Amino acid sequence: AADGAAPNAVESAAPDAVVAVSAPARWYYRGTAPMRRVHWAITRPTGRLVSRYGLRTRIDPRGWAVDPLSPVAAAPLIAPTPLLIVHGDRDPYFPLDHPRMLASAADPSATELWIEPGFGHAETAASPALLGRIADWAATHA
Repeated sequence: AADGAAPNAVESAAPDAVVAVSAPARWYYRGTAPMRRVHWAITRPTGRLVSRYGLRTRIDPRGWAVDPLSPVAAAPLIAPTPLLIVHGDRDPYFPLDHPRMLASAADPSATELWIEPGFGHAETAASPALLGRIADWAATHA
């Protein structure tokens, strides 16, 4: 805290900057074949069995008790914290309307959107150069 007292939970939990890579704009999206497979793995007993033993994932069979706030609804709440949205133009899970929806919902004065040519989905497609650029952005905005 500014007065030298111990920070409260809100002060200590606030990030200096937020980076979203290959993020969805809305929950339960099934518009691509990979996302339909993800939903099959989560919502069907056979899918959960295959996921648990074949893919070694842990999926809670109960699901969410209450749906969390949608990413589009959460985006404006991040301000004034700087937000970087990074998305590939070759993401097989989420098409370009997802990052654009997030950027449109967020505070334009604190948000940057990078559409990366040739980039697929998340960390499995991120090159060392892209990760370096993201790290540089985060260090600059922290």
